[in-house]
Amino acid sequence: MFSGVVIAMVCLPGLLTFVWFSEVLAGCFALRKEITPVAEPGTLSHRTAVLIPAHNEGAGILPTIQEVQAQLGPNDRILVVADNCTDDTAAIVQAAGVEVTVRADPARRGKGYALEFGVRHLGLNPPDVVVIMDADCRLGENALRHLSDSAMASRRPVQSLYLMLAPENAPPGKAVNLFAWRVKNWIRPLGLELLGLPTQLFGTGMAFPFTLLLDRDLGNSRLAEDTALGIALASAGYPPLFMSGARVHSRFPTSQAGSEQQRQRWEKGHLDNIVDLVPGALARSLRDRNLGLAALAIDMAVPPLSLLVLVTALCEILGGIAFGLGAPSAALAIPSLSILLLVVGTALAWTAVGRDVLPPRELLRLPLHAIQKLGSYHRIARGKATSAWIRTDRK
Repeated sequence: MFSGVVIAMVCLPGLLTFVWFSEVLAGCFALRKEITPVAEPGTLSHRTAVLIPAHNEGAGILPTIQEVQAQLGPNDRILVVADNCTDDTAAIVQAAGVEVTVRADPARRGKGYALEFGVRHLGLNPPDVVVIMDADCRLGENALRHLSDSAMASRRPVQSLYLMLAPENAPPGKAVNLFAWRVKNWIRPLGLELLGLPTQLFGTGMAFPFTLLLDRDLGNSRLAEDTALGIALASAGYPPLFMSGARVHSRFPTSQAGSEQQRQRWEKGHLDNIVDLVPGALARSLRDRNLGLAALAIDMAVPPLSLLVLVTALCEILGGIAFGLGAPSAALAIPSLSILLLVVGTALAWTAVGRDVLPPRELLRLPLHAIQKLGSYHRIARGKATSAWIRTDRK
């Protein structure tokens, strides 16, 4: 009985580690032949609306608007939803000649509510494609064209490659965050693409045929509303595609407190979705024989890398104790193999996308970085992480 319980405890983290490693391995292989598509800007033949939800973004939204305007076709438009703003976001947007709609509902705050409000407004004059952008993001070259064309051609959601940049004079710890972000948002989705599987949605740089957003449950305060939307669309037969040739980027917060707050919100949203969405999605995928939904649910079940490292290390300790007390060798072998996969996968990913942002000496400190996040996960578990929609302190 004791041996069976221990083996069951170490098997699930081992399975999730294997999923992570498989995605990383496939992504590193795919990166070698990755080709960025070439297209001329300003040649969109269908109507595209860029929807930008904004909460107190008056200080930084103008550069985003200007970059989007430079890539608009003659039949395209921008709609900014100024959601529960207490600054001059709406006035700045209007002065830039951009359509803005103001939403004031303090009792129902969150990006999901703003998106729902914006989709309803767009429904008065429906576009063919909606591209959702965060107010603090920047478009890569021809990204709007690539996203819109792909969404129209596939009739499915399309997710761009969303990268983060370090703020000026960033402390060394930011290099670890940059590398981890590249693994999660670049290497792993690229691996899923190579395997013919869908990707999760990342919240910005997302394109949808407009009809897919009608009657969707967007109005919620979920921290990771994008992931929930991806699950809902996959359940309906429209699993999201990954398009690394279309790129958007943003910057990590300038302050340590802002960075920690942002990271806790992201990780809390991820963990909430694992608990709330993964079991139901897996059940529906089996019932409907929906491979795309199953792939999304399994990918979503992989926790943040730091947490995966900590759980695997704990399993190694428990497995070692159990083996010493007479449990089968599998109790120790499974977490040991998991650690090996984490080490090899991290080394492969660093070789592929990390050498320019993470010095080798910092790479060796990754286990320490995971241990330092114990306090963060403790606050999340106690419900101390903020869930409010707040403006990130970027410059």
